[in-house]
Amino acid sequence: MTDSTRLQRKALIAIALNAMFGMAEALCSIFVSVYLWINSHDFNVVFKYYLAVYAVTPLLFLLAGWYSQARDRLHVYRLGLVLHAVFYAMLLYLRERSPEYSVALGMLLGVTWGVFWAGANVFNFDVTPYGRRDYYFGLLSAVGGIVSLIAPVISGVLIRFSPTAREGYHVLFGMVILLYIACFALSFLLPRDSKRRPFHIMRALLPGKDQRNWQWMMLASMSLAGSFSIFPFLLSLLMYVRTGSELSVGGYASFQALASVVVSYWVGRTVGARTRRAYMRWGVITLLMAGVLMLFPIGIVTLFLFGLLRSISGPMFGIPYSSLRMDVIHDCAEAPSQRIEYITAWEVPLAIGRVISMTLMMALIVWMPNNEVPLRIVLFLLCAIRLVTYQCVIRISHLRQD
Repeated sequence: MTDSTRLQRKALIAIALNAMFGMAEALCSIFVSVYLWINSHDFNVVFKYYLAVYAVTPLLFLLAGWYSQARDRLHVYRLGLVLHAVFYAMLLYLRERSPEYSVALGMLLGVTWGVFWAGANVFNFDVTPYGRRDYYFGLLSAVGGIVSLIAPVISGVLIRFSPTAREGYHVLFGMVILLYIACFALSFLLPRDSKRRPFHIMRALLPGKDQRNWQWMMLASMSLAGSFSIFPFLLSLLMYVRTGSELSVGGYASFQALASVVVSYWVGRTVGARTRRAYMRWGVITLLMAGVLMLFPIGIVTLFLFGLLRSISGPMFGIPYSSLRMDVIHDCAEAPSQRIEYITAWEVPLAIGRVISMTLMMALIVWMPNNEVPLRIVLFLLCAIRLVTYQCVIRISHLRQD
């Protein structure tokens, strides 16, 4: 078996694992915030939950990154899958009492995310050769979009036509646990990498002047943070508050996924090193157009237009950005084994940006209770700050040269 064949096999397994994991996430992740809100009718319960997630994630990411170097990255990846199953098992156990433990649940998910993504991100680096990452990430984004298109509708139908909505949620959580178990089993097809290596995080975490590209990438990470995770749960929550229907939430998520699939496929086939900057620029412009909608009261039409523009912007900016980040890591790492240190370090400013965004949202809710204005302000700011991200990435030498 040749090296190229082994690479293709690893890539296929990585895509299959991403698809199965994406299916599990798409089935449940957007509905966890709805589930907490239904049982509390308090936005702050949901926001505290996500604040706990974002605060804990980078700490575990650093610890899991160290273990990946010292032992085996597959151990970290599989533990992340197990913890995902444990998280949904806790939701099944607590049921209607879940809002009382929202901070603890958030911390558990933060641990889960930190451990899981420390392993998963390394796979996506390993299976993509230098110069071919745009195609891989385009394909990965399209596959993720397809499962995100199908899964939310399944979830919405399941909850809507269950004897009670709460029973539907419980069946859904049980299905997701089975999917994580299947991912765990499939992960044994991945090749082991148990060679022990040192973990020198400080060079990646606090880059010097000789790593100017990585300095800009870290700043971009902090400004990008809010839109990475906050948009999906906040838009789903707003749609549920407007309609009171999980089916509408699932349909809304699938609508956004359909737009994302089409754009991801197109971007993945057409973007290259010389066109990354142009695609990212148009992605920023599209997201700013979405932000302008938040100057008006939020209605169903406004939410759908916002979701459409955000779904178009995501792949246009995200696919070339992901490829650029991997290429910068490729150049900065003095040895291939150091990639995990840069991938791990990148999560720290990302988490700081998420915590700042969530804290701002909670402060605005306290300042203007029972009002949609703070949510509109946050959505507008998350769109506008993409200008900062763009100004950071265009200073990276790869884009300047191209």
